[in-house]
Parts: sequence; structure tokens; C-alpha cells
Amino acid sequence: MRRVVVFAMALGLLLSTVAAPAAADHRTVLEGPNPAIWLSDPEGDVGPVPDFGIEQGDPVAGSSGRAEVYRDRATIKVRAKGLVPGHTYTMWVVYFSDSTLCTDLGSGNVGCNGEDLTAAGGGVIWGDGDTAGRSGKVTFNALLNTGDSADNVGPPPPFAKAPYEAGPNNEFHVVIRSHGPQIPGLVDEQVTTFLGGCFFNVGPLPEEKGDFRVPLAPGECGDVQLYVFK
Repeated sequence: MRRVVVFAMALGLLLSTVAAPAAADHRTVLEGPNPAIWLSDPEGDVGPVPDFGIEQGDPVAGSSGRAEVYRDRATIKVRAKGLVPGHTYTMWVVYFSDSTLCTDLGSGNVGCNGEDLTAAGGGVIWGDGDTAGRSGKVTFNALLNTGDSADNVGPPPPFAKAPYEAGPNNEFHVVIRSHGPQIPGLVDEQVTTFLGGCFFNVGPLPEEKGDFRVPLAPGECGDVQLYVFK
């Protein structure tokens, strides 16, 4: 009888272990983009870009995106539209690991901005890159893991280089950067590095406002679209 009881207890324990659901991977879906905006004016005087009457700060029509934060990582997807067919692009993620530490440091910008990178555990990291097809659409995907190091990008002074840390207070500013038309022998660099194929900057510097046209000629680079998730 004792053997029967012990066997029954062991079988019950095994069944309960098998039936128990696996622990759910906590997920936070960030709001955004609200909406994506143009950083450069896609109405160049020459080249294949028509005059849409779009200016810096205008919404990127038809664009969308999604950012999800898990316990130890984050995934970001951006569906960009209005890009120039045949031109190369990179996706850069400006992350603020703890957005509650963002403060107004006199720039006049509401919420997290470049001046908050150091205080909020922020940095900039490459997310993805590709060449736009005939439709001018590109889907970019980024994966950030806790502990990933920031990339050394941007003009002086260098951006903060705090490692990324996943958490419920994450905020992401996703910048789509144009590297102009494909340059033979440099395409890989154009879609994976900040200065790949860049000899002339025609876009805005970080948080600079004004009338900036999109890159059109080989060797021209500039930031063209912004997607914010918070």
C-alpha cells in the first residue's frame, strides 16, 4: 500500500509540474510614435524627391512603429515611408533607461532630450539599416539587450555611453538617417555605421531646428525622420 501511495504522490507532482504554465515574460508596450515626424524637408531642388510641401516637424504620412520592453531586452519596429528609392538608411536608437530622471536643463525641449542622456542612463546604439526599394518603404527592426554598450556616434561633445538597461521607464527616440545613394564598395558601411559614405552633412545636428533638405547626392548624409516611444 505504501508503494502505491508514494507512486500516486510522485505521479501527481509530475502532472502538476507539467500542467503548470511557464512564467510569463513581463512586457511593457510603449506609446508611440505620436506621430513620426520629418527632421529634414523632403522637397529637394534636384533628384527624385518631389515637392510635397513638407517641412521639419510635419508628420510622416503612413508611418508606424511599435516598441516593447521585456525584463532584459527591448524590441523596436519602425515602418518608415517617404524614403528615396535606392538610397541607403540607418536606424539609430537614442535610449533613456530611466526617463523619470529627465529634467529641463534649459534647452526648452519638453521631456527627455540630448541633455538628459547622462542623468537618465542614456546612449545611442545602431539598430538596423537597409536600402529603400521602389516604394520608398523600409521596415527597420532593433533589438536592445540589457548591458549593450552605446555606440560612439555624433558630433563633439560625444554622447553619453551608459549601457542600456531594460525597465518600465524606458524611452526611445528612433532616428532614421539617410546616407544618400548607394556608393559602390561602401554600401555595407552605409547601412551599418553612422558615417558610412558620409562626406557632407546636409541634415540637422541633434535637436537643431530649421529648413534642411534630405540628402540627394552621393556622399551626402543627414537625419530625416524621428519616432518617439515612451
